[in-house]
Amino acid sequence: MSAPTTDRAGPKPPDPTLVFEAWNEAARGYREYWSPRFRPFVERAVAAFDPPAEGPLAVPGCGPGDEVVLLAQKFPARAILASDPSSEMVGLCRAAARAAGASSVLVTQSPAEGLAGSVRQAAGVFSSFTLQLLADPLRALGAWSLALRRGGAITVIFWPRPGPDTSFGRVQAAIERATGQSRPDWEPKVAAELPHLGLEIERDERVALDVEHASPEEWFQAAVEWGALRPVFLRWGPAVLERCRVDWLSDHRMIERGGKWIVPSEARLWTLRKTGEGPHEAH
Repeated sequence: MSAPTTDRAGPKPPDPTLVFEAWNEAARGYREYWSPRFRPFVERAVAAFDPPAEGPLAVPGCGPGDEVVLLAQKFPARAILASDPSSEMVGLCRAAARAAGASSVLVTQSPAEGLAGSVRQAAGVFSSFTLQLLADPLRALGAWSLALRRGGAITVIFWPRPGPDTSFGRVQAAIERATGQSRPDWEPKVAAELPHLGLEIERDERVALDVEHASPEEWFQAAVEWGALRPVFLRWGPAVLERCRVDWLSDHRMIERGGKWIVPSEARLWTLRKTGEGPHEAH
């Protein structure tokens, strides 16, 4: 849903400083509001994560740490190196790891694309709802491949480009109409380039679940205050987001059921294996 934008010169991501500021502001609300709603998706991804038996695990873009705790429970005593560019998210993740007694977890502040600068010969990389937020997903996957040893595993769950008739698609269309800028369709290119990064797709599946909210208005406000629309809000301002809100509410595609409002949500789950050399490792 959060999207790098484009102009006549091509894809143009928001200022990274603004993005970090946005997630610092959103961190605690994200943990309280979105984390419980996304947890079933994360649990599905953790169940699919199958790294080799030895070696550290890396979690770039760890957010408030839900996946880190789940991984520590699945792989007790395994070294887990978590990172996030947001200082507030790093603090929340550290607190979550302490509360869970996960003493093998180390949390640092750094961007997901910089993983190979601090981690090498990892057994696995796990990423939850980070890839679609990055300005260059292919560059990030290249760094994650470089951080892995041969035979290592990457599991990544992310929000794919939404269909035009979905709630997420309607939000994206409203943003495009209000700003004149759109999200590039990066997934086909990235999937095609994975072999050049030494990565092989073992699983590519859709995880479809219903996510409940009290109302469409609540959903939009939570996305602006504590979710992926926070960077959009800081970049474009309240007047533009209000136009987006009115536009989206006119045809939001949410479903009322039992006094709740449902967003049918579909994540994409990739499990990748490092079977060859990445472009920076060739001799």
